[in-house]
Amino acid sequence: MKIFFVIPPYFNIDDFINKHRANVLPAFTIPYGILSLEAYLKSKCKNTVEIKILDLNVPLKEIVENPVEDDVVKLLTDIVLAEVKEFKPDLVGISALFNSSFRYIEDIAGTVKSHDESTPVVAGGGLPSAAYVKMLEFCPSVDAICKGEGELPLADLVDSDDWKETLETHKSWITREGLKQNKIPGHTFVQDLDDIPVLNYDVLDLNNYNSRSIDKRYIGKKKREMSIHTSRGCPFLCVFCSNPSLHGKDVRIMSIDKVVDEVKRMKDEYGLTVLMIEDDHFFHDVERAKEIMRRLIEFDIRIEFPNGVAVYAIDEEVASLFAQAGVSTVALAVESGSDYVLNKIIKKPLKKRLIKPAVEALRKFGVQSHVFIVIGLPGEMPEHRNETLEMMLDSGFDWAHVYCAIPIFGSRLYDICADNGYIENTNSLDFINTKSVIRAPGVDPEEIEAMAYEMNLQANFVHNANMKVGNYKTAINYFKNVCEKYPDHAFAHYYLSEAYRKSESSSDSSEKHYKEFVRILNNDAWWMKKAEEYEIPYALSGRLSKVAE
Repeated sequence: MKIFFVIPPYFNIDDFINKHRANVLPAFTIPYGILSLEAYLKSKCKNTVEIKILDLNVPLKEIVENPVEDDVVKLLTDIVLAEVKEFKPDLVGISALFNSSFRYIEDIAGTVKSHDESTPVVAGGGLPSAAYVKMLEFCPSVDAICKGEGELPLADLVDSDDWKETLETHKSWITREGLKQNKIPGHTFVQDLDDIPVLNYDVLDLNNYNSRSIDKRYIGKKKREMSIHTSRGCPFLCVFCSNPSLHGKDVRIMSIDKVVDEVKRMKDEYGLTVLMIEDDHFFHDVERAKEIMRRLIEFDIRIEFPNGVAVYAIDEEVASLFAQAGVSTVALAVESGSDYVLNKIIKKPLKKRLIKPAVEALRKFGVQSHVFIVIGLPGEMPEHRNETLEMMLDSGFDWAHVYCAIPIFGSRLYDICADNGYIENTNSLDFINTKSVIRAPGVDPEEIEAMAYEMNLQANFVHNANMKVGNYKTAINYFKNVCEKYPDHAFAHYYLSEAYRKSESSSDSSEKHYKEFVRILNNDAWWMKKAEEYEIPYALSGRLSKVAE
């Protein structure tokens, strides 16, 4: 059987096309799930399987870098059509993780059907798994959707004598006919992750997936980033998370020996230098997590946790192990600085008092900390957001990522918002975390967006933790990254200028970015107002006292 996997864009292309913004595209993620499917099907199926993978984010990046006047969606679907004509698949699978991919699913599926109506088109991944009812409604060219992980359901489909019957009767497949019969699809999980064969990275150009690192100290340095999921599943039910619809609540693991063998293979065969550990809940078994760190010390690689780790598990022993194993940066899944929001709204097993000690432990051993913050949840009040800002400024994170709460399909938040009519712009199905679409008691979407940006300005620029303690070299790397991605970010230029000046490393660079700061203020009233609000000096060395003067 010839299977063609297509990964739709996972961002809104309208925000980038013809705007010369290729430098702010999301970092492309290795399609780990598809690689797992490829390895499993080729190893476990009785029928011979040939697989082709098309990640549409890759050609889209090239289109954004070289703006065109054409219909970009048509350009992408033309690519799909050309691949279908050449490969002649027996089955097409569309893999989508995020809400932002929703708008592209029917275009892709319809393109396949336009070439050959008889080719079955199925969808899977986080988005279809959680939103199967809406997807079958809005995407008439999709024949069926897989609930949860796809290794076993797809293997059953590949080895089936009658694919239509399998899609109708299998526990984990759902069709329109199944919906009519009130069928509710269920998970079919691989219980032992060691059963999944080693992944074949040769089917990808790894150079397309080499910019996800969150540690800005290594920008411009040669590296090879690769990902691993050492476990699946999470026992928690955070309100905004859709993980239960994909991986379930029970945590299933890869043995420590297999983790180590996989990392060794990545390094020996593919030149791995940066390992991204992307588990749903790496610290589900704290002792296992510690042992993995101990075993990874020998490889002399750098390690990051870009998806966030549990704060409660981080103490000085863990921080020390991180440092020894090469962990340079950890994203902390904090979400809020209010115990009320954490415990009553999010239902997250975290106390605010644990956050600062975790950050201090990491800093003691030279491990940077990023923080994820989510604001705008129903039930959250302005005082709770103020508590969160105070926590951010007090804890000393190296960088803060502040997002608007979005009702992801499959999350409790989506159900709460849908049931209570809290979602604005209900015609859109591809919510993004920089735009608030929730209007609820205490939550005004315009205020939430403004507050998110304000918290970002204060935590990352005005009260930057590294600038406070004189760690100017690290601050320079972060500010440079913002300047490169957002050339008209006035505060990034000003604080980069200040970091250069205070570090006495480059007076020319300091002057250059200061002049850029002044240029932006002279042409942008909004930034001028912000500079006045925060009393930012208009000239270096106090030649003029304030912007207002």
